[in-house]
Amino acid sequence: MPTLVEHAMRHRMIPMLAHLVMDEDDLPLPAQLRGELLGALLTNRARVGRLGDAAAEAVGALQREGVRVAVTKGIALASTVYGGHGVRKMMDADLMIHPQDRATVSRVLEELGFQQGLYDWKRHQITELPARRRAVYRLSPDHLPHFMRLEPYRGGTLVIDVANSVTWTHSEWQVPMDAVLEDLEQAESPGSGAPLPVLTPPWQFLFTALHLFREAWFVETAQAGKDMLYKYADLLGLWRRDRSVLSTMVPELVGRYGLQRPVAWVLEHTDRTFGSDLAAGTGLSGAVSEDFLAGAVAPGGHPMRWSGTMNERLCRANRADLFEAVAEPL
Repeated sequence: MPTLVEHAMRHRMIPMLAHLVMDEDDLPLPAQLRGELLGALLTNRARVGRLGDAAAEAVGALQREGVRVAVTKGIALASTVYGGHGVRKMMDADLMIHPQDRATVSRVLEELGFQQGLYDWKRHQITELPARRRAVYRLSPDHLPHFMRLEPYRGGTLVIDVANSVTWTHSEWQVPMDAVLEDLEQAESPGSGAPLPVLTPPWQFLFTALHLFREAWFVETAQAGKDMLYKYADLLGLWRRDRSVLSTMVPELVGRYGLQRPVAWVLEHTDRTFGSDLAAGTGLSGAVSEDFLAGAVAPGGHPMRWSGTMNERLCRANRADLFEAVAEPL
């Protein structure tokens, strides 16, 4: 049990673990641990609700300004994939917009009391975003700097993360946002239950895969452990929910926008780790080489290789020595 809890903490899955084990009376679970797990689940459930309300507030204000916007990631999946149980850990509420609306979105969120900066938890204050961080966002304008608003009673912040790309600024894989945002569907907010705009199932699936690829492909984020297990859970949950639609529409979108390599990288590793059939179901089995599956990129674009299986990689607490430089891209 200690090892399981450690892994769940590292992969931000304590609420999921709590939901699974709380009613299992046969498990040798100490009363103190059972209480801590329940507290973590209830705390996360409450926070997810507040983030859902913040997303609904932001979306409503943006729509009144004529901004086309969709909620993504955890807020979009809370009711559909995770059943409204509040088990999916969320650090922020994620929105997707068109790049042309960046200025309007910034203005509207500031009018709602959100500001860009860093949270000083000791003083319960939002401090100015350092110039170096602002420069990073200017050079890589696929996201706006995080917007945050103080919660009452020194309770932290509500954070809204706004993206305007399903990949990243300097990626060789680019998708026009007009296509991504052309058709939207609705899901219930994990807070009030209000309807929120979400991406269609194919684009939800592809964005989830592409975001996971970004976190796992770059050495800097992979070594920081950002390619966490719950992101694979998101992908598998979407596949189980909408398999028939995804198996038909994802291959067409992947071919149209040339996304075979990054999507196949994620789906192949997912299948090998969890025994799923995502790559076969989307026609991407064998779409990339073993060398590419072992590839990664270091800062500055330098090609790297990592060894072992994804299962072994996800179980590692320290990935500092997992990657090695190679002469040519894999």
